[in-house]
Amino acid sequence: MKKIIIVLVITALWSVSAFAGTRYVSDRLEITVRAGAGNEYRIIRMLNSGQQVEVIEPGDDWSRVRIPGGQEGWTLTRFLQSDPPARQTVQTLTARLEPLELERASLRQENERLIKMNQEIEGELKEAIKKFEASVAAHDKLREESSEFLEMREEHEALLSGIEEKNLRIEELEGRVTEQFFSQAITWFLAGAGVLLLGMLLGSRSKKKRPGLR
Repeated sequence: MKKIIIVLVITALWSVSAFAGTRYVSDRLEITVRAGAGNEYRIIRMLNSGQQVEVIEPGDDWSRVRIPGGQEGWTLTRFLQSDPPARQTVQTLTARLEPLELERASLRQENERLIKMNQEIEGELKEAIKKFEASVAAHDKLREESSEFLEMREEHEALLSGIEEKNLRIEELEGRVTEQFFSQAITWFLAGAGVLLLGMLLGSRSKKKRPGLR
């Protein structure tokens, strides 16, 4: 028997301690706080839905509560609940949601700005790639033309070298021709002079013989 009584006492104490603590006024718009545990007691305070109170003496029908400011009174237990009412929860969530919505809108604007900037950067990158490809093509063409120019210069230098060699050969041949010409001219001159001198001698002798023939 003692054990049963002890169990009942412990259960009652546990129930009381479990219910005691912070409670919230339910979704009912307003509830009354009376001077005692019954409707016959005068109303000392009206509590709005969602208002927080401290339960200092819980009961099945009436609970003794302490409201903000330290005032104490009795109110119906069925109007008290452990969690904030849905209306207050919605308001709290709505209040938390508004900054998130603003932040989301700001992030969306920032994302749109970054997308636009990315598109501009992509356009500039494509333009830079085109200019780079054109520069590479011009460089390759210049290098090709430079290679052709070097080949032409080498050919030109080879031609100049050949012309110079030919000019030297021509000068050498001209020297030889001139030398042979003067040599032959002298030979012919001497031959002509000898013939002329011989003719003169023969003519002189012919004149000397003619008077004796008379």
